Amino acid sequence: MQKFPKKERLSGKKAIGELFKKGNNSFTYPFKILIHYNDTFIDSHLRLLITVPKRNFKKSVDRNRIKRLIREAWRLNKSEAQQKMAESAFTVDVALVYASRTILTYKEIAPKIILILQRLIKEYEVHTTTSI
Repeated sequence: MQKFPKKERLSGKKAIGELFKKGNNSFTYPFKILIHYNDTFIDSHLRLLITVPKRNFKKSVDRNRIKRLIREAWRLNKSEAQQKMAESAFTVDVALVYASRTILTYKEIAPKIILILQRLIKEYEVHTTTSI
């Protein structure tokens, strides 16, 4: 069963601040992606933060819908990335910042999330080989 429990969500001012300060930036339309490798293992090897700017979507209904679509796509496709990272001694923190000014459908969002997860796996493999 695929779930998205609390331990897989990035929370806490310190952890989020560290991600935005030290994280590596990349962009895959419609997401700005921040990735940070945290040396300490907390609860989960892969934690996610989803943000949708209020500047682009004034109505909270729209922001919540976008976050719900992103969460669902992530939940259904994260298993391969989690399996790869299960052996590691550190946590990977990921922030997805929704950058589009329009609400995309699930069919448009899901392939982008899959692409992001594949890129995350490749980056993780490079990071583990260089840190050993």
